[in-house]
Amino acid sequence: MKLRFNIILLLVLLVFITLPKALDAQVSSGGVPKSFTLALPPDTTAGMVVTPPATDGLLQEDALNPRPYRFAVNIPVEAGIDHSGHWIKTSDGSNVWRLNVQSPGALAMTLYFDRFNLPEGGKLFVYNPQRTQVIGAFTSMNNNNLSTFATALIYGDHLTLEYNAPEGISVPEIHIAEVAYAYRGVTDYSSRKIDFGGSGPCEVNVNCPEGSNWQMEKRSVTRITVKRGGSSLWCTGSLIKNVRNDRKPYILTADHCGNKSSVTDLSQWIFYFNYEGAGCPDPTTEPPLKSITGATLVAHGGNEASTGSDFFLVLLKSAIPDSYNVSFNGWSRETAQPSPSGTTIHHPQGDIKKISTYTTPLQPAHWSGNPALAHWRVTWTGTPSGHGTTEGGSSGSPLFDNYGRLVGTLTGGDSGCDSAALNLPDYYGMFSYSWDKNGTDSVNILKCWLDPDNTGVMTLNGNGLPVGEPVENEWVKIFPNPVKDQLNIISSSVAGTSLHLTIYDIWGKLCRKYDWNASQDQQVLIDLSELAAGMYTVSISDGNRKVVRKVIKQ
Repeated sequence: MKLRFNIILLLVLLVFITLPKALDAQVSSGGVPKSFTLALPPDTTAGMVVTPPATDGLLQEDALNPRPYRFAVNIPVEAGIDHSGHWIKTSDGSNVWRLNVQSPGALAMTLYFDRFNLPEGGKLFVYNPQRTQVIGAFTSMNNNNLSTFATALIYGDHLTLEYNAPEGISVPEIHIAEVAYAYRGVTDYSSRKIDFGGSGPCEVNVNCPEGSNWQMEKRSVTRITVKRGGSSLWCTGSLIKNVRNDRKPYILTADHCGNKSSVTDLSQWIFYFNYEGAGCPDPTTEPPLKSITGATLVAHGGNEASTGSDFFLVLLKSAIPDSYNVSFNGWSRETAQPSPSGTTIHHPQGDIKKISTYTTPLQPAHWSGNPALAHWRVTWTGTPSGHGTTEGGSSGSPLFDNYGRLVGTLTGGDSGCDSAALNLPDYYGMFSYSWDKNGTDSVNILKCWLDPDNTGVMTLNGNGLPVGEPVENEWVKIFPNPVKDQLNIISSSVAGTSLHLTIYDIWGKLCRKYDWNASQDQQVLIDLSELAAGMYTVSISDGNRKVVRKVIKQ
C-alpha cells in the first residue's frame, strides 16, 4: 500500500514538473484535479461533440472585415452539470464530475458559461487530454453577480472539464452556453508551430533592446479576448492611471473592439497580462497565461471611430494579483506640441507583446471619413531588431509619447510587414479628444473617471516613475525628476569608491558616461542641459551595487 502511495505521489509530482502552462492561468486557487491525485483513469467517454464551423467562409469574411481581429467563432451549446458528463464517487469519499468537450480541427477552445455559481469547497478545473495544460482551481471566489464565467484558451480540439466536490456540499450551477472555436491567431500545437499567434516577421519583441527603456510601460499592456456576440476577437488594451492614484483597474482600449459587446459579453472578456517573451529572440515555449475574467463598461466614445476618437474604458471585475506585477500608464492630454518620438506596445494577431517605434512627430489627422480631427497619424521607423508595425489584434493598443505617457489608442491604418506597407501610416484616437470632446455625458468621456475631483491636471506620469523628491532608503539618490539642466547624484558610498554612471535615451543610445570617486560630501552634478527633452534611463553602479532610474528631461 505504501509503495502504491509513493508511485501515485511520484506521478503527481511529474505532472507538476512537466506542465508547460502555469497552473495560475487565471485568478484561481491553484491545486491539482482530484482525478490526478487519486490516479483515476482518464475519462474516455465521448462527452459533448461540437460541430466545427466552415472555416473557409470565416476566412473570407475576415478578409473583408479585418478590424478587429477575429480568431474564433462562438458556437452555441447546451451542456450542464445536471444533464451532461458523469459523476463518480472516489476512494476518499468525495465526488468527481467530468465532461469531455471535443470540436474536430479547433486550434484551441474557450468555454463560456451563462450559469456559473460554485459553492464554498467546490473546485473546477479544465485540462487537455495529455494533462500538459491545466487551469484552475476555480472556486466560489470566481462567482459574479451575473453568474457568468469564461475560461482561458485550452489548446487543441479536446478538453476535459472536472469538478471536485467534497462530501455534503451543495450542488453547483455549471452550464456552458457557448464554445469558442479558434480557427486562427493561436498556436497549433498539433503541428508544433511556435508562433503564438503568427504575427508578421517584421515585428520586434518587447524585450529586444528597443524595449529596454519601456519596461514599466510594457507591464500595463494586456491582450484581450473580446467576446462580442457570436465572435471572439483579439484586441490590445492597457491599464490607465487616474489622478487619485488609487490603482483602480481601468483598462483603455478601442471602441471598435467593444462597442457591440453586451453586459454579459463583457463579463466574459479575458485579459492576459505579461504575455511576452523573456528576451529578444522568439521563445520556443509559450509564456504562462496569467489572466483575469470579466469587466464592466465605464465609458466609450467615437462610434467605432466614425465620429470621434474611438475609445472604450472598462473596469475589471477582479483585483489584479500582486504577482502579476502590472503598472498603470500615465497620460498626456496636451496637443500644442505633438510628441516627436515614442512607441506603441501591442499584441498583433494575439501574439506575444511587441514594440513599434516612431521617430517623426505625430500629426493630427482625420480617420476614414470621420469629420472630427480626433486622431494622431503615426509612421513607424525601422530599428536594429526589425521594423515594427501594427496588425489585427493591435487595436486599442496605447501610443506613448517621448515621456512614456499615453497619448492615443489604435483605431487602424495601413501599416504591415509587407515591404510596401512598412512606411504606411496608422491612426490612433487622441487621448486629448477622448478626454472631453466625444460628448458631454460622463459615459462618453474620460475626464469624469480619470480626474473625478476635477483637478485640471494636463499630464500624469505612470506608476513606478519616480518624480520630484529623491528616492529614500537607497545608497544613491537621483534628483530632481523631472530635471531641467542639472541632475544631482548623492551616494552613501565610502570615500574613494569608484562610481560609474551611464545615461541612455529611449532608443538605447548612450548619451552620457561619467566616472568619479566618492568624496566626503558625496554629491555630484551632471549637466544635462544639452540633451533633448524626453525620457532617459540613468544607471549608477559602484562595482557591487546598481541603481537604474527613469528620468524625465524637460
